[in-house]
Amino acid sequence: MNSRLNPSMTQTNWDLIRDAASGSATAQASLDAVMKRAWPAVYAYIRASGRRSEEATELTQAFICDVFLSRHLLEKADQARGRFRTLLLGAVRNYLADVHRRRHAQSRMPKGGLVAIEAAADGGADFTSDGGDGSPERAFHARYLAGLIRTASERLQRELEADGDAASWEIFRTRVLQAAFQGDAPGYEELAPRLGLERGQCAAKLLVAKRRFATLLMDELRATVSDPDAVREEVGDILSLLKGR
Repeated sequence: MNSRLNPSMTQTNWDLIRDAASGSATAQASLDAVMKRAWPAVYAYIRASGRRSEEATELTQAFICDVFLSRHLLEKADQARGRFRTLLLGAVRNYLADVHRRRHAQSRMPKGGLVAIEAAADGGADFTSDGGDGSPERAFHARYLAGLIRTASERLQRELEADGDAASWEIFRTRVLQAAFQGDAPGYEELAPRLGLERGQCAAKLLVAKRRFATLLMDELRATVSDPDAVREEVGDILSLLKGR
């Protein structure tokens, strides 16, 4: 399979979306990958709209079944019309208006469940808001963009560890990701002796890792957005998210 269609290698992107809607031999794997990546953002939106965790989980399952599968959302996706994130947000917002569908989510669940739902356990976290205005839209965007950051970070980890440079990954993980999403991070005075490095070496490794991460993140963004202006907008959104943490 083309690496661009490998669910472990990329965030939701247009090649993956087109393949999921194509009926090809790899369509089911691509569909599972797209659903897995959409789940956390959809759940975040529904949860932040005031639903309890159990109800939000049920509604997310119903959305996946009804909109992704029954209504063939991906067949309506058009790269020329803009970001998939915008299409997904509009779909989940409209779906919540279909109150009567909530009562029948389980009866529409495909036999054996959904790989995407079962594999996205982290999307079921108690994500009620993201610190800012607490709106469902902000929760959706924050969770979607966090998925992009996570995917690029996982790629960075694999590459650094394959190069035998686990120390650079540990420095990046703690000084960038932990600081951004948990609000605290160990200083170089703690990291350097733990990793057997000098303070200056830690700082140099972090700089290289940040540049490498930026390249990987841009690669992920270009896979989801074709318009250069929209790519810049996505970068701005991600910076806003990180600054708000």
